Amino acid sequence: MEVTIPELLELVRPGETVVVEYETSYVPEFALKLLADYTRENNVPFVIDDNFDSLYTVLVHCDMLGLKVDIGHSHVFKTGGRKDVGGTIRRVEFHPDPRVLLRNYDVAFADTVGTPENPAINLTLGIENLLYFVRDVRDFYRFLLGIQRYVGDKRRKAFYLVHTGLIRSLPPYVHPELRRIATSVWVFHSYPTGVKLSILRSPDLDLVGREFTIDVGGVFLGGS
Repeated sequence: MEVTIPELLELVRPGETVVVEYETSYVPEFALKLLADYTRENNVPFVIDDNFDSLYTVLVHCDMLGLKVDIGHSHVFKTGGRKDVGGTIRRVEFHPDPRVLLRNYDVAFADTVGTPENPAINLTLGIENLLYFVRDVRDFYRFLLGIQRYVGDKRRKAFYLVHTGLIRSLPPYVHPELRRIATSVWVFHSYPTGVKLSILRSPDLDLVGREFTIDVGGVFLGGS
């Protein structure tokens, strides 16, 4: 079944945390382009968690693909890195101790955008980069609890883009635990003119096991 981005986002409830898994492809680039267009055109707050210049890298790829991406309306929470891109940028000081890092993030996120009536679309890029700094199991679960605190926050609909190849190179408990705390798990596979989405987990049990396709061919033609 083919769906549009607005239809897809309607499947996600305010407060949800969606883990979006993909293999080597341009899923992050198309996700950024389509979500940026959707939020700008529908006056929806757009929050991007940018870890270690992941956003800059995705934008460079978009430029090489010929994708015009306007994120001037976005609010970027930037952890690490040096490339400042996006709209309003709020820096989160990186610290290898997850407890300190999460406190720094909480301070930046306290005065965030989004309301239960008009929740922000919150796209997280480069979470794998943060996880590489986790030193042991205890630190990982501290990090995980920090993410889990925001599950149910109805000011946002959160999407964590996760490269399955990279995440599987981490300790074996990382991938299943990320899935466990998510309210939804989506797996994307690309094909020449779009992507196929398989829903592995959702609070709407009718969606579990369903597959959807998203045509991105129009993006190359300048469509939204």
